[in-house]
Amino acid sequence: MIFAIDYFTHKDDELSNFKLKLLLNIEDLNNAIFNEVFNSLKPHQKGQYLVYKASEEAQKYQRERNKILPYVDFSNLPEVLDDNLLQKVMKYQKDGEVRRAVFDALSEDHKTQISQLENKKYEEEKAKRRALMTEEEKRREKEWWNKYDADPKPRFMGNLFEPATVYEYILKYGVDPRNGNPETGESFQKKYTYNSNGEIIPREKKEE
Repeated sequence: MIFAIDYFTHKDDELSNFKLKLLLNIEDLNNAIFNEVFNSLKPHQKGQYLVYKASEEAQKYQRERNKILPYVDFSNLPEVLDDNLLQKVMKYQKDGEVRRAVFDALSEDHKTQISQLENKKYEEEKAKRRALMTEEEKRREKEWWNKYDADPKPRFMGNLFEPATVYEYILKYGVDPRNGNPETGESFQKKYTYNSNGEIIPREKKEE
């Protein structure tokens, strides 16, 4: 199953600039899935992409992207990313059109490593912030966490002390924050997709 195809199977007649960049990144960075993704497009969308790919705008985008991102061979990743490679892969997680292009190249173990490193960085930043807090601020924070921890229901709070997405929450805790049911990243991806508004929906109810 190639999850990148989901981004191109909605009712949109024309490909947005985001989707054009996403396709370009798939072809450049995760070429193993490009043909299948490209073949899922409507004929006029294929033509739109080919025109975009040959444009100066696309070539400028590629040059700027390649200056920022370190080289990673996503077609030949080891089962476990060493620290150096993990740091490089992390740089691909910042922009949506890049992150989503390489998503299918990452295993569940890779995604777990990424999530764990993101959490480690967050905890380090939190420790730095706490070192600058007053005793009163620390007291209020402790009261807030006591109330939070007393509630047994799992909650999804976006970037506020929790992973930024439902999927990242599942990778970290093994629980779907929307209902408290046990879940893995792989099982979540098999059951759900996203509609044109970015909302999570069951795959069998996916928009035509």
